[in-house]
Amino acid sequence: MKFKKLTALITAVTLTFGLAACGSNKEDASKKEESKTTIATEIKEPVTIEFWHAMNGENEAALKDITEEFNKKNKDKITVKLVYQGHYKELFSKLDGAAKSKKLPALTMIYPNRLTAYVMNDLVENLNPYIGNEKIGFKKDVWDDIPEFVRDNGMWNDKHYSLPFNKGTYLLFYNEDLLKKYNVKVPTNWDELKEASKKLTVDTNGDGKNDIYGLGLNSSVGIDSSFWVEQAGGHLIDEANDKLLFNSKEGVEAFDFLSGLVKSGNAKIATEEKYMTGAFSRGEAAMGVSSISALPDIIKACKGNNINFKTAVLPEGKKKAALFSGTDVAIFNTPSSEEKLAAFEYLKFFMEKESQTKWATKSGYLPLRKSVIDSKEFKDYVEKENPAKGEAVKEFDYGYCDPKVLNGYAIHDNMAKALDEITAGKKDSKQALSDAEKKARQELDEAKKAFGK
Repeated sequence: MKFKKLTALITAVTLTFGLAACGSNKEDASKKEESKTTIATEIKEPVTIEFWHAMNGENEAALKDITEEFNKKNKDKITVKLVYQGHYKELFSKLDGAAKSKKLPALTMIYPNRLTAYVMNDLVENLNPYIGNEKIGFKKDVWDDIPEFVRDNGMWNDKHYSLPFNKGTYLLFYNEDLLKKYNVKVPTNWDELKEASKKLTVDTNGDGKNDIYGLGLNSSVGIDSSFWVEQAGGHLIDEANDKLLFNSKEGVEAFDFLSGLVKSGNAKIATEEKYMTGAFSRGEAAMGVSSISALPDIIKACKGNNINFKTAVLPEGKKKAALFSGTDVAIFNTPSSEEKLAAFEYLKFFMEKESQTKWATKSGYLPLRKSVIDSKEFKDYVEKENPAKGEAVKEFDYGYCDPKVLNGYAIHDNMAKALDEITAGKKDSKQALSDAEKKARQELDEAKKAFGK
């Protein structure tokens, strides 16, 4: 593929938030691939590789800690240099430039749906030969310990091109004092959420205007609406057959429910502040739905206003479903064979139990090993310091990831526009989703055409 195609497409699908994607898995794929591909299995001379990232604050500190430990254990052999490239948008822009100049780093964090373009341009190292290698590969107990749906986020045609890195999911945040005051139980399903939102929408001073509303939603609620569709029993797309599915009975049901909360006045979308954090921390929203990645900001804001809050798993619809988002880590195929091996050794180290325990307790993200979730250290941390993560890890049992189809952002963008039209009363859910599907289909086809696919 020509690099100009990569540039044009990546520019068209620039992402400013986390969307992850799931693929199919074949347990013996790595073994078969390993037998046909020659890779380096030994580092003969010291190598230094770069890991481009966008972590800051406590997340960067945790990553540095893990990386320093890796470098210490591999002294005189491997040195991983962390290179902060700014926020996500800046990182992805620099990756684009590096791809054009063929000067990509060994390692980078990247969303799977964004990595698709790089995979199609044959710029990413196939990890199967490494994963299944008897000398350097993952031990079976470690590999099986990584939740499958996040482990296989980065699969294309049964080949792993990335492994999970910083993952989070969505939770229900609720104001303890307000629920207690108005005798409302924490909702566990859609019916209860609707009723709770209604009861918690209150005119406290009798001036005819509600001072508290039941549910706060981020401005990205339409972008992130897939879990409402999944909970209704639907899906966004059948990737295997390239068929859009969100314009369905289940999709309409989900958007009717979501828009109904907003149009009733019992829920508000944070159009100006963007996040529900502000209203929730001021006691104006009794509940809110947001990603656990917002937890540090919510804690800080609520502490400043003496708001007592807790979290719960997402209320379920016809079924339980929780969207997991965040980036993966990929190895580009432009470095030397020994540099690629060094990068893989780092990925293995990141997945070790000790590293994942540190990542789960020192960063804002979730553990990527089942054994860490079940460990005494993590459970003690959850109980004493971060009960929200205790709720979040429950959702691994029914977690899923959004599609990684080329230019998949077109799906989310058009679904968001549909929700805007519905809440504004311009269209009903059926018409809005029908129009959104047609537009998304057009944009997906244009992306494929740009790649000659």
